[in-house]
Amino acid sequence: MVSTISNALQEGEQILKNAGIKNYKIEAREILENLLKMSFEEIFVQRDMFLKKQTKELFFKRIYKRKIGEPIQYITKISHFYSRVLHISKGVLIPRPETEILVEKVLEVFAKKKNISCLDMCSGSGCIGISLMLENSNFKQVVFVDKSKKAIDCCRKNLQTYNLLSKSNLILSTFFTKIPDRKFDLICCNPPYVSKNQYLSLENTVKLYEPKNALVSDKGGYSHIKKIAKESTNYLKKDAKIFFEVGIGQAKQAKEILFNLGYSDLVTYNDLNNVERIVAGKWKN
Repeated sequence: MVSTISNALQEGEQILKNAGIKNYKIEAREILENLLKMSFEEIFVQRDMFLKKQTKELFFKRIYKRKIGEPIQYITKISHFYSRVLHISKGVLIPRPETEILVEKVLEVFAKKKNISCLDMCSGSGCIGISLMLENSNFKQVVFVDKSKKAIDCCRKNLQTYNLLSKSNLILSTFFTKIPDRKFDLICCNPPYVSKNQYLSLENTVKLYEPKNALVSDKGGYSHIKKIAKESTNYLKKDAKIFFEVGIGQAKQAKEILFNLGYSDLVTYNDLNNVERIVAGKWKN
């Protein structure tokens, strides 16, 4: 059956609504915009245009993927972070709004510093380091480190989009294994911090689609934080900063981990839900 853009969009909206998708109208529109490479305004103007059979089939195939729970970011290959559009691919953690708090606080702390060197550990899509460079030109170089080749490839694509490759170094590495012997002004990290028990209670949209190794950490969710905080001491300049994103209820123990390793000036920052989400400290040795 032949469908206009308007008819297909309405049908897609209804399918997502019946599936219990909260933002069904927005998501159906985003899927169609992404497929047609058109803005919402362009779609509105051409709403009575007939869709080709192949295009219509592809649209409803993507609608069905969303209906059964696949995150829209993987369907459209787009994720929004810090007011920008990033490429996202399957096998790479989808950036969360909570991580924007880390970017915001780093920018505040480093607002007056020049020639900043940064290591973005567990970099994923590159959302943290890329945002820092785009927001503050004094971030002269960012080293992106991840153990996942899919993440490194995704990060490279985002760096190319924003013409930042010349200011960046991408390293496929498990923790600091392949990091050159040098020191940084800042190490920032959104590590896996979900405990194995917590993972079991996550929504299926997360468990079935997002990479488990980017979410789960041993020792109650603290294994990565402990190891990265400890190894970072060899890569931080005197008075350099370290920033971690942590899970709900983890800030107190994360601060203790940093304190016991010799970090000082420990602070926490809350997210928009008033949860202690970011832990930061200074390295003085």
